[in-house]
Amino acid sequence: MDLRSYFLRLLRRWPVLLSVFVLVAAALAGAGFFIPATYTTNVRIVFSPNLSVTTGMETRQVADLYVTSRMKTYAQVVTTNQVLQPVIDSLGLGVTVPGLIQQTEVTIPAGTSVLSLSVSAQTGTEAAAIANRIASEMPGAVATLEGATVAGESPIQVSVLQPAGIPQQQSSPNFMLNLVVAVGLALFAGVFIALIIDNFDTRVRRRRDVTALAVPYLGGIPKVRDAKAWDVLQFTEQAPELRSILHRIAIDVLYAADEMPTFLLFTSPRAGAGKTMVAANIAGALAEAGNRVMFIDADVRGGRLAAQVGIPQTQGITDLVSGRMELDESMFHGQWGGFTVVPCGGSAIDVGEMLAGQKFRELMRAFAGRFDVVIVDAPPITNLSDASLFTQNISNVVVVAEAAKTRRAELQRVSRSLRHSGARILGVVLSRVRRDEQSAPADQESQNNG
Repeated sequence: MDLRSYFLRLLRRWPVLLSVFVLVAAALAGAGFFIPATYTTNVRIVFSPNLSVTTGMETRQVADLYVTSRMKTYAQVVTTNQVLQPVIDSLGLGVTVPGLIQQTEVTIPAGTSVLSLSVSAQTGTEAAAIANRIASEMPGAVATLEGATVAGESPIQVSVLQPAGIPQQQSSPNFMLNLVVAVGLALFAGVFIALIIDNFDTRVRRRRDVTALAVPYLGGIPKVRDAKAWDVLQFTEQAPELRSILHRIAIDVLYAADEMPTFLLFTSPRAGAGKTMVAANIAGALAEAGNRVMFIDADVRGGRLAAQVGIPQTQGITDLVSGRMELDESMFHGQWGGFTVVPCGGSAIDVGEMLAGQKFRELMRAFAGRFDVVIVDAPPITNLSDASLFTQNISNVVVVAEAAKTRRAELQRVSRSLRHSGARILGVVLSRVRRDEQSAPADQESQNNG
């Protein structure tokens, strides 16, 4: 996956990315205000041989080498009880020696006989007092280490090269640094969580989610603000942009079917996907293009177009198949949107048996003499037997799936069932897609998969 693909995934999940970024950044930045302020100061202590002015150069060189070799030892002396306990007692610090050690840091600048002692405390005054007090304890400690009873008799002279001053600015927390770190960590967390959610989100949202399942993609129909208006508007009453999308999908369906007259079965992975109205508006688009179109309400389990547009339900396809009535001109009187609507009817009948039956096949032949396109609005496919029965007499299938609600596993189950039954999946139409993800013409890969 290239950088552009990752960017598109993050763009798709921008609400998650933004939410995580804000929460993490606010939490980390806010935590910085609860960190106690710390002030740090430094004192430099120099060590040199305690020699008289008449001492020869050779002796001085040997003494300097000795001091240099002992610098690491002197650095260890700083953090001993002998040095720190008197500091604690004299300043009334109220900490233990290990606690004070945590506040100190000793370094030896390369090539020198100097100890740099850094001390941190909650106030600048306290930090300076501790540092200077430690420096004043070092001569006696070093004298004891070197075997002298008093500092003046020590072979090593310890003096303060630079006393500790009172720092005016706190050393920590560094609010600017903390803010930069918080922003960086928050951005990383936002990107990471957004990608994780996108990776585990199995909902079908757009073209690539469909084509990834090796199913042709016909297009996406954007959701409208007023769902009720979408439920009753004819094709010619839709917005120009929506009519253009529906017309292109209708033409692609006819091209994929590649037969006249054309028999099309519309189904979906689940109820409520907008299948009936997608099929009805595609029927309207084909009718406007000059085709004689019949729409058969066969979804006895769900919504029915005839009922929604006010066409009587007393007689319909179930009555024809069950033999309660014979096919005559009265069946072609129901008109809506420029095409003929055959209601579901009043007879109780199993829809699978109806669509797979010999009587239904005979009716399709009869309709073929009067119409260029026959669209059958079938129920959602819930199992393999549904697919086998629904497509027994009509092999061309258009699947309507609702974007952001249909799972990939559901769409894959339907496509596998249809293929196993020998049906031709002309393509998938995504309903209620986001406006910034409207369909483009089906790509070559999708056509090849079909």
